[in-house]
Amino acid sequence: MNNQRYSPEFKDEAVRQVIERGYTVAEVSANLGVSQHSLYKWVKAANPTPSKQKDDELIEAKKEILKLRSDLKRTEEERDIPKKGRKVLCKPARVKYQFINEHRRIHSVALMCRVLEVARAGFYFWIDKPLSDRALEDRRLLPLIKDSHSASCGVYGYRRIHLDLCELGESIGKNRVLKIMNAHNIKASRGYKRFRYGAGRPAIVTPNPLQREFTVARPNQAWVTDITYIRTWQGWLFLAVVMDLYARNIVGWSMKPSLAKEIVLDALLMAVWRRKPASPVLVHSDQGSQYGSDDWFRFCKSNNLEPSMSRRANCWDNAVVESFFSSLKKERVKKRVYKMRELARADIFDYIEVFYNRKRRHSHLGGISPEQFEQASF
Repeated sequence: MNNQRYSPEFKDEAVRQVIERGYTVAEVSANLGVSQHSLYKWVKAANPTPSKQKDDELIEAKKEILKLRSDLKRTEEERDIPKKGRKVLCKPARVKYQFINEHRRIHSVALMCRVLEVARAGFYFWIDKPLSDRALEDRRLLPLIKDSHSASCGVYGYRRIHLDLCELGESIGKNRVLKIMNAHNIKASRGYKRFRYGAGRPAIVTPNPLQREFTVARPNQAWVTDITYIRTWQGWLFLAVVMDLYARNIVGWSMKPSLAKEIVLDALLMAVWRRKPASPVLVHSDQGSQYGSDDWFRFCKSNNLEPSMSRRANCWDNAVVESFFSSLKKERVKKRVYKMRELARADIFDYIEVFYNRKRRHSHLGGISPEQFEQASF
């Protein structure tokens, strides 16, 4: 009765599914909703005496189908692996090994190694030793780099940190220090640059015998001086310094809440007390009113000092001390507004006397501090 439900055309198509298209009787039975018993009867009626050759052809066809399915699955994996690992395709082998290790439960290790073009033996070696000798050495050097960076209050870049490491006896190149710092986001903390423009005019107060000769042969041959300002919530704090051009150290300084002429006189007096020059010293400044006062010239004359002045509105004639002020503000002040003048005074004193003169590596001096340079010279 059931067979009468199916037309001859339906039966023929069901039989072709088994005989010609390689499906099993169970698969066709499930797909078409026909009992396996009926399907076997239809197949037998359509092919009552199947030859051994046809059976062999059927087996070969099934094998070919299985092979094609396997190839299709592998091709899909080969397509999906580069999609997932596109960020590591151009990376070093160890980065690719990390990707393979993370996806080894999803894809075959051999297939991923072939697609990413790395050796499978190298991957298994990496499993036993994930960090190279160089990476282990970089890990050892990292605390030393951080210590040097912290000791400089965060203002040292890779060049000065490299000198610190060499001083500790480490054999390392500057570029390697830079690479480690970049990998761990260690950067020199500096402020901002402000460009100044202006056209100079001839000096009208004192001639300029220095003429930008900022390299001198001995200490106490030429000093440069200038004034800058520091912001506090109590108002401005003004700083005057005197720098010896030989070792670029600050030999005199003064900090006051006003720009009265006493600020430059006190800074110069400190320099004279400290250095006690035996021969005349050239003292170069800009044309500020403090340096053009009668008291300034009287003090210079009585202490065997020879005044020198930059051209008006020409800061390059006093570039060395301007560079010091730039370093002070980038490395220590950093756009900060101090709560009180006393806090600013203490912080600037620490920068000049503790850090800059005695510790800070100076590029002009071959990477050593001003005090070390002067001690090594005499």
